[in-house]
Order: sequence, then structure tokens, then C-alpha cells
Amino acid sequence: MKNVYLPITVDHIARVEGKGGVEIVLGEDGVKEVKLNIIEGPRFFEAITLGKKLDEALAVYPRICSFCSAAHKLTAVEAAEKAVGFIPREEIQALREVLYIGDMIESHALHLYLLVLPDYLGYSGPLHMVEEYKKEVGIALELKNLGSWMMDELGSRAIHQENVVLGGFGKLPNRGVLERMKERLGEALSKAEYTFDLFVRLEQYEEVEGPITHLAVKPREDVYGIYGDYIKATDGSEFPSEEYKKYIKEFVVEHSFAKHSHYHGRPFMVGAISRVVNNASLLYGRAKELYERHKELLRPTNPFANNMAQALELVYFIERGMDLIDEALAKWPFKARDEVVIKDGFGVSTTEAPRGLLVYALEVKDGRVAYADIITPTAFNLAMMEEHVRMMAERHYNDDPERLKLLAEMVVRAYDPCISCSVHVARL
Repeated sequence: MKNVYLPITVDHIARVEGKGGVEIVLGEDGVKEVKLNIIEGPRFFEAITLGKKLDEALAVYPRICSFCSAAHKLTAVEAAEKAVGFIPREEIQALREVLYIGDMIESHALHLYLLVLPDYLGYSGPLHMVEEYKKEVGIALELKNLGSWMMDELGSRAIHQENVVLGGFGKLPNRGVLERMKERLGEALSKAEYTFDLFVRLEQYEEVEGPITHLAVKPREDVYGIYGDYIKATDGSEFPSEEYKKYIKEFVVEHSFAKHSHYHGRPFMVGAISRVVNNASLLYGRAKELYERHKELLRPTNPFANNMAQALELVYFIERGMDLIDEALAKWPFKARDEVVIKDGFGVSTTEAPRGLLVYALEVKDGRVAYADIITPTAFNLAMMEEHVRMMAERHYNDDPERLKLLAEMVVRAYDPCISCSVHVARL
């Protein structure tokens, strides 16, 4: 009688945004198949904005996610402004980037301390850590609250920000708020450095070591940053953002509501480690010093290095936020918004959301959205993520199944996925 092997399944991956699972199918010779089952229901954010007035559509897009709503809002607004041929003033762009940095700080702090760290400390969740690791949980909440406050002050609310509008901001905070924001960022720097020192010591599992192609935005300025008009890859190539569909192909897989993506026919990775690998030469300040001291651990060949890269970015973006506030204050006071003439056109914005490369493509016709395409970091990462879960399973399929399940979940959590964001359906 032929042996029957029951699959090893994780019905719900804990401590990630959205609902997804892992299925490891075994056979006579080991692992036959690994599936990341993304079972979040179909979402039609692109389709439901077709025909809407542009400003109405821009209020819908940040509802894609609460974790990274600022990233969606800012990227959508830039795509719309590109479509109509508008370029915001430097001081407006500086404050928009400060808002984006608030999203980075909040998201990275929550992911590192509350989603990843429990695995390494042997806890099933962050609440169980409080008694023994009160300092770490406290730092997590302080950094999270800082990022949330920054988004509240600049975006009008901590999630689903409405204050970013075509041409600038609905209103600007007063000078005192910006000065206090810079002060609070300075106070948080030591906590970010503590975070980096902590994550330097955590294991990066050699079971998933191997070549990875990394994609990231090529920063617009000559500094490590969030905005860019080109996408670069670790194979040495770069291409204009508008040509993303020539190089990156999405395709449907049977076991997932979210499509997978390939670059030149192969899985690839985006995220903090991809930004560091592609743009480390543009780091400055304390983050540059830490990178030079520990760059051998920021390995482009291991997805677990993404955790350490996020910790490095906490340090960097805190300092960068302070510098951008100085840039804005140097031109203070200034108008919150310039008039935008709505014209027909097509625009693509590529930015670096906390979880990696985010693409928005919008066509505007007669003041309304005529076409929309949104591809999120997790949608880009899913194929590579699935491959890394397979690599882990191939090394541990003979182990205790509960141990394998934990390791598989840890691989997924290293990517910091936003599963709800990854599902986008333009048409049935």
C-alpha cells in the first residue's frame, strides 16, 4: 500500500496583517509542494474608483490598509499629480516625506518588537513578553506612538489621512508643532539605536540562504530615501517607473487570491533589506556608521536580514526626518497648497512603503479616474516568500511538525507581509 502523507498546514499565519496560511505537501522523497494560501477576499479598490472624480478616488486609496495608509495616500497623490503635470514645491515635498517617515517609524517598530521578537524570545505573542521584557515593549509603544502622532499632525489623523491633497496639504501644522516633532525625533534616536543593537544579535537562519534579486526605488535625491522615478535591481539594471510592466509580470496562481510577481521570469524581493542592498551608499549619519560596522550581517542572500535592515532604517529615518523638518522650516512660513489644473494624462508613482516597493499608475480623463493599477510590496514578494518557505521546509520536514510550522511562519514574518494589501482585482 502506498504511503499517504498528510500536508502540514498553518491555517492562519499569526502576527501578520490579513489572513493567509501555509500548506506543505509531503511525498515519498520529501517536500512536494509549498503553498502560501492567501485567502483574504477579493478587493476591488482599483475598479471602484474608475469613473470617480480624482479627489474622491484619492480619498479611497488609503483605505486599502490601516498599517500603511499614509504610503498609499502619498503614492496615489503623487501619481495623480504626475498625471496632470503638477510638481509640488520642495518644502511641500519635504513635509510629505516627514509624514511618510511617520509611517515608517510606526510600522517598523510594531513589526520588529511585537510581531518578530516574540518568536526569538519563545513567546506566542507580545502580551506574554510584558512582564519580563517591559523595556522592549515600552520602546515599541513609544516609537509606535511617535510615528502615529507625526501622521496625525501632518495627515489630520493617524490612519486614512485626508490632509494630503492635490497641490500640497489641506492645512499645515504651526511652527511649534514642527519644532516639537524634531525634538521628539531626537529623543527617539537612542531607542532606535537600542533596537538595532538588539536585532544585530538575532539569528538569521542559514536554511534560507541563497541568491535573491532585490528591487527598490532609485532615490530622487542623492540620499537614501522614499521617492524615486526609477526602479533599480541588484542585477545592475534600472528602468523608468513608467515601464514597470515591461520588467515585472503579475500572474494568477490557483491557491491564492493574490497574484504572484516575477522580474525577468524569476521571483524577487522588495523591502528594507532590498533598499539597503541597492542604496546603502546613500545612507548618512549614525545609520551609515552602524551599516559600516555591521554590513556583513545585512546579507542580501537571507530574508531574515530584512528585520535587521528595518532596525537600521529606524535610526536612519529618525535622523532624516529631523533634516527634512529643518528644510521646511528654512522656508517658513509658506502656503499649504498650490492650485492644480486638472488635465488629461497618465502618471506612475513608485515609492518605498515600509514593506517595500509600491506602484501606483493612474490615468485621468475629464477629471476622473479612467485607469488604475496598484501593486503592493507583498504582491511583489509572495513568489519569493513561497520559495523561502519551501527552502525551510526542505530542511525541516522530518522535524516535529510544530517546529516546522513555527519556522515557516517566521520566514513569512521576516518579510513583514501586509496580506490584505496584496489582493487586488481589477476585473472579474
